Amino acid sequence: MSTRRPLAIFTNNPYEVFQRDVIQGVQDIAAQRGFTLSVVQVSAPPHRLDDLPLDWQRLAGALVVANCLPDDLLRALHAGGLPLSLISHQVPGAVIPGVMPNNRQGISVLMEHLVVACGCTRPVFIRGHMGQTDGIQREMAFRQEVMRYNLSVPPEHYLPGEFTPAIAAESITRFLQTRPDFDSVLAADYLMAEAAMRALQARGWRVPEDVAVVGFGDGPEAAQAGLTTVAADVVELGRRGARQLIGQIEGLRIRGLTLLSTELVERATTQPKRKTDVLSGT
Repeated sequence: MSTRRPLAIFTNNPYEVFQRDVIQGVQDIAAQRGFTLSVVQVSAPPHRLDDLPLDWQRLAGALVVANCLPDDLLRALHAGGLPLSLISHQVPGAVIPGVMPNNRQGISVLMEHLVVACGCTRPVFIRGHMGQTDGIQREMAFRQEVMRYNLSVPPEHYLPGEFTPAIAAESITRFLQTRPDFDSVLAADYLMAEAAMRALQARGWRVPEDVAVVGFGDGPEAAQAGLTTVAADVVELGRRGARQLIGQIEGLRIRGLTLLSTELVERATTQPKRKTDVLSGT
């Protein structure tokens, strides 16, 4: 039996799809390397080390998903000598290593597909959680792409989503009541994109004939729905984070951010122009 001190992964919802898949990846590597792993659900963010739901000094190291622990607490844990790896988060001014999908590249790929391949010029963006790094970076990337393609996207085309499908569906439903002029929806994650697509179809909109729909990330739900996405391997995100953490435990000096690239997965919710259409200018 291993006598190693355990690892912990802090999460605010171990059953949510993204965090569930990250945990799976961490569990894979922890088991391979002979570490036990505790999944620690943080219901309310603690503000002092003493408020953590376990004795952090008994840990070999910890992974932290998104923003479930406050930055000041992460700095305190790092200063206390605990090896840390952050998943889809960064602490400003700190050297705590982390792993996250390449949000800039992923949004760029989706926008190129919508604008260049499909001819869409009036997109709607469904935001993620704006307190999380992924949410912030994906919206920044979308705004950069809007400028790149010289598009006019009014403020009312930026809809709340919070990385929550029900909120995304409610937002797009309210948006449709304004009789908007739009031809595409880009959601900051694929589950919100799927929810938005269902809401559109329930109100008579055809996808992709009337409106194209795409989302960031990929999973079985996206494949089943026929949703065009950029694939970011979330299980691999967890594996990379675990390897990064164990490397620190074993004495490696690891800093900076590891970015995982994404690639377009084209499915039925987008309809690229045919070459004859492009040549004729239609």
